[in-house]
Amino acid sequence: MNDVMPEGEAIRLFTVPITQELAQEAAAILTRFRDITDDALRVKDLEAFEQDTTSLFRRESAEIDALGEPLRSERHSLHGLLLETANLTKDNALDHVRALEHDILIQPPPVWSPLTLSRVVMEGVLFSEYLFDPTISLNKRLARLAGMWMTDAIHSQKQAQALGPEDQAKATEMLAYVQDCLRKCQATERHNRNGKLIGYSIDSESAPIDINITERAAQAMPTWLPAPYRLTSGAAHNRPWMIGRAKDLAGGDGLVGEAATVMAAVMVAMGAAETVVHAFGEFFGVDTSDGLQEMEDERVAFLYRAIGIAHAQ
Repeated sequence: MNDVMPEGEAIRLFTVPITQELAQEAAAILTRFRDITDDALRVKDLEAFEQDTTSLFRRESAEIDALGEPLRSERHSLHGLLLETANLTKDNALDHVRALEHDILIQPPPVWSPLTLSRVVMEGVLFSEYLFDPTISLNKRLARLAGMWMTDAIHSQKQAQALGPEDQAKATEMLAYVQDCLRKCQATERHNRNGKLIGYSIDSESAPIDINITERAAQAMPTWLPAPYRLTSGAAHNRPWMIGRAKDLAGGDGLVGEAATVMAAVMVAMGAAETVVHAFGEFFGVDTSDGLQEMEDERVAFLYRAIGIAHAQ
């Protein structure tokens, strides 16, 4: 197959129907990226990792150690929530990468579901990156954790209203527990002029009550992947400007999955994997450079293979 277009011929890449060969190639690269991610996030030398006092994670723990009791214990508990929350969202993201691998291979080919799945991958990674963010101070990180913990408690209470008295009682108890823990951490509530809770402050650092995913995607996702969240949102929210292309490609008769959809979904998933590996390495002081380089090499090689498959002469 020839991956070089005839000289002078202008084309729009991947504006062709999905083929089985392209789907198989796309699923294979996602599997490869899952494997690279798992390997990059695995601590190879646990003893050296535990003894390393220079990582951001260890420095922040030492900073909390310098506080007096009971504030020290309370803030250690909040800081420890970082590991549980970030790992949970990361695992959920990788689970959706696996689902995306299978979705791409279904027959007849999918239309917009790959982009919807890739959005979940990106959101999970962005939650982790938001908490791991190596560029912020300890107190801002704690403020972010406070806001996201309270957001979860509020959402749980709203959900319980549809489930019954027993669940409502548990959700109310959880909300009271979170509020009490944050008071003990000396997390100060921030309210707008209408009295609505909008975030928390820890000492001199503040953070909103929840993450702004659109802004976070623009800041944290790789620069080679422009506007990924808006792209996936167009599919997830069934916007006509987005989903109408599938009908146009079918000539007005039904819907046809477009190779560009699969490629966009795969690139979003690969960019998300790169983002979480980079943030993890920076925060925990783990050398992930080999994994990141391997991701770049695999991504570029896949792109050239995919062009050749989609536009075979």
